[in-house]
Amino acid sequence: MDVFRIAGIAVVTAILSLTLRGVRPELGMQTAIAGGAVLLAFAASELLGITAALRSLMSDLGAGEEIVTLVMKVVCIAYVAQIAADICRDSGENALAAKTEICGRLLMVSAALPMLLRLVRTLTGLIGELP
Repeated sequence: MDVFRIAGIAVVTAILSLTLRGVRPELGMQTAIAGGAVLLAFAASELLGITAALRSLMSDLGAGEEIVTLVMKVVCIAYVAQIAADICRDSGENALAAKTEICGRLLMVSAALPMLLRLVRTLTGLIGELP
């Protein structure tokens, strides 16, 4: 199962990083970053499969591919912002982490805004057509 592989990579990386931090702190941080990069590469490959499944589902439902694109864009913004904020926190920069999260949230709203405006226009048009 993939979850055991992910857990194994995370635990081994954490132990190795903690061990190296006692000897050479810079190597401990580099080890943690390398382990994180491996985990992110795994996540990216899983994301491709999820995207393909969502596109297929939306195609079967007759919905536009733009919905899947929007959802994936927002999810990616959320993950990238969260990972960056966590790195800032790990480095002791809590204020910078909070600002990173705020910027990520604003970018998610900005990405979803065109779709939201189109939905409001459609609803307004439907309400205007009621007898």
